[in-house]
Amino acid sequence: MRVPFRLAAGSVVVGFVSLGLKAAAWRVSHSAALYSDALESLVNVFAAVMVMIALKAAAKPADSEHPYGHAKAELLSAVAEGGMIIFAAVLILERAASTILAPRLPVAPELGLGLNAAGGVVNALWALALGRSGATRKFPALAADQAHLIADAITTLGIIGGLSLAILANLPVLDPIIAIAVAAQIAFMGGRTVLRALSALLDRAPPPEMVDRIRHLVAIHAAGAIEAHDMRMREAGQSRFLEFHLVVPGGMTVAESHAICDRIEAALRREMAGVIITIHVEPDNKAKHEGIMVK
Repeated sequence: MRVPFRLAAGSVVVGFVSLGLKAAAWRVSHSAALYSDALESLVNVFAAVMVMIALKAAAKPADSEHPYGHAKAELLSAVAEGGMIIFAAVLILERAASTILAPRLPVAPELGLGLNAAGGVVNALWALALGRSGATRKFPALAADQAHLIADAITTLGIIGGLSLAILANLPVLDPIIAIAVAAQIAFMGGRTVLRALSALLDRAPPPEMVDRIRHLVAIHAAGAIEAHDMRMREAGQSRFLEFHLVVPGGMTVAESHAICDRIEAALRREMAGVIITIHVEPDNKAKHEGIMVK
């Protein structure tokens, strides 16, 4: 857990650096568009702090009150993060609405755009570092953080391009219009974050390709059994839960059926570290002749 927690801490530091640069860009330019970008960076700082808290909470071992662990802490943090993103969108719209009736070009545009671009570069470089660490493949909270940083960098690029056009064409109305576009984009991102997290909190099934892989592994590693049925899978943060019924010949000993279960579990855990597996062994008269036929 030390590596992902350090990465999350790094995201907090990067977030503050980017926020400082973008806030300075807004202060020197008084641009509604740059205000929107600074506010999005503030959300990124909040998100990075939530990731740190979530990773620490999710790493706690199971206890008497939480026998399945604390993995859903990551999902709860994602709900809070999505709500904060939507709130930021509302603030940006409020700012844009107050300036669209009397728009003006940014003050000190070169300095403002330069500072804003520096903030975007910082985010892009850290997003690249998170991706190369490999931790984003194991920790949904870090993956979400990386996605937000990439989106922030793209937004910054679009804002710089739009404001440059506004300055060159002498179209001050483009400034609040860009801010409105940014608000719409991050509101969509916030809503999607909340919906995905709520779906996972309701025990969302893994992706279809993962389900197919699990079924394949059970089929080829359950030699000696007859079938596996009533399979159910769910995800909670970085944890996965799998349960199914395994039908074996009625005369098979407990030790033999247990060996089959061990073989299946070992194969599954080689590909999905930390998966929690529950197998209910049944005699052949319980066969349903459906589900996974053992090869």
